[in-house]
Amino acid sequence: MPLPNKKGWLAILFIFFCLAVPFGITYYVSTPTSKARFEAWRNRGTSGNVTAKSQVSAQQLLLVKNDRVMVKNTCLVFKGLEGGQVVLDLYLLDLDPGYAYPQRFHRETKAIRLGDAMYAVKSVNGAFLTLKVLQAMGAY
Repeated sequence: MPLPNKKGWLAILFIFFCLAVPFGITYYVSTPTSKARFEAWRNRGTSGNVTAKSQVSAQQLLLVKNDRVMVKNTCLVFKGLEGGQVVLDLYLLDLDPGYAYPQRFHRETKAIRLGDAMYAVKSVNGAFLTLKVLQAMGAY
């Protein structure tokens, strides 16, 4: 049986390579190590894009724009700044949880009552509102 010429060997190697690469990739992707690496990569990619969350403590509230915060029997949603005024929606959960009561007050306001608590504006910008709790009725 005669051996293939030089071009014949190149054709055989090319076909072998074209078949080996997809089978190798399929094998690699099906292994548990690959799946674990993919999950780690996916978590690493989304951890940098985590949006800020509102925070509630006994002394102050940090409200993120368009994020709902439950405080006792009220829900607060910071909507932003309009012409130097703070705009937020107040939901009174005991009265009507589906209806928003729009609230507007100046950013320099010393005290404002929202539900059963009194707050003072500590700081505000387009994305965040920090309220200091002055007086609260009951426990948080």
